[in-house]
Amino acid sequence: MLKASTLYIVVVISLLIAMISASLLTIAFYYRLEVQKKTRLDNLLHNENSGREILLSEGFSDYNKDVVMDLFADQKDSLVLRKEFWGAYEMGMVKAFELKDTLKRTFLIGNAFSDPNVLYLADEDRPLSLSGKTTLSGDAQLPKSGLKQSYVDGKPYEGKELIKGKIRESGRDVPPLDEKLVQQLERNFKPEKGLLFNVRDSLINSFFNTVQLYRLELNQSTIGDTKLKGKMILVSDTVVTIGATSTLEDVQIYAPAIIVAPGFKGSCQLFARDSIVIGKGCTFNYPSFAGVFKPEHGKIQSKISIGEGVTFSGILMTYEKKRSDLQTMISLGAKSCLKGEVFATGYIKMERGITVYGKVYAKRFIMQTPATLYENYLIDVTLNRSLLSKYYLSSVIFKREMPERRILKWLN
Repeated sequence: MLKASTLYIVVVISLLIAMISASLLTIAFYYRLEVQKKTRLDNLLHNENSGREILLSEGFSDYNKDVVMDLFADQKDSLVLRKEFWGAYEMGMVKAFELKDTLKRTFLIGNAFSDPNVLYLADEDRPLSLSGKTTLSGDAQLPKSGLKQSYVDGKPYEGKELIKGKIRESGRDVPPLDEKLVQQLERNFKPEKGLLFNVRDSLINSFFNTVQLYRLELNQSTIGDTKLKGKMILVSDTVVTIGATSTLEDVQIYAPAIIVAPGFKGSCQLFARDSIVIGKGCTFNYPSFAGVFKPEHGKIQSKISIGEGVTFSGILMTYEKKRSDLQTMISLGAKSCLKGEVFATGYIKMERGITVYGKVYAKRFIMQTPATLYENYLIDVTLNRSLLSKYYLSSVIFKREMPERRILKWLN
């Protein structure tokens, strides 16, 4: 005969078994959900990577519109791709989605910089003279008259060899730029509409959003004590001054003239018609761009002036479509260091102690001493191609055969 407590024990054991079984089923259910979620995430990562490769390929030429793709034609692995220009660079956006799961990224695109040349000097039937502690490291494209040593202020050229690299002949002009991109940048000086700029503290606009275009009024000529970051463009009809206390990242600024106060630090793209003046001790982080685009009938000499001790990582450029009597100029202050490319359709004026890691393009060099103005002279200047970072990427504004596009910077 069974004891009365036996039934109680059986019930308890049954409940325990039921609870354990239910727990195992619940664990299995949620484990399966996590496995499915992880599988979808892996698929999204794979699809997002495929989307990036498509955007970086030469065959993708759709700009300023969303392109929807179904990678495997199964209505599951879908992509939204978009490419547009962001200043002098390209910007890509890829969104991968499956069911309710979405993964998206935005990034700047640059061209691989494999050019071994440190210098391109247009052939105006005059040689390039070297004096003092000048160093040229890298290949060069120079006039037929080549290089020669010269005395300046009683001092000879101190190097053992004129250039550490090969020399090829240059053309009569600097290499052409991408005219379509140049025209698009010039149109940005006169936008059809824009918002009133009333930011007092900070403004951040994700690159997933549409661009925010602001027009600066005449009484808003100074940008100071302000943090601006992301997908925004500032346009002004007068001189714009960027204060040292402002923080800029990835924004574009268009104005007739731009002044950057001494001590500024940031990364941005500056576009002007007449001049850009960068004060002493400024630091522009990569990828920055400063370009002056002279109007076709401009009456003044469009110019970029770099102060003493400036560090600039990116691209400096002056451009004019047709050669004028007052050709464009880039003036580089003493002890400045430029990492990237310096391009001038006219003159480049250098002071002693300049260092350029990258490549320089010019029609003519100018150097001013207390006694004389020298043309096509380099005095106590260092131009070194090999010291440019191997991760440096150039702009699509420079025409190159079979360009290799890579991710320049992650934005979001």
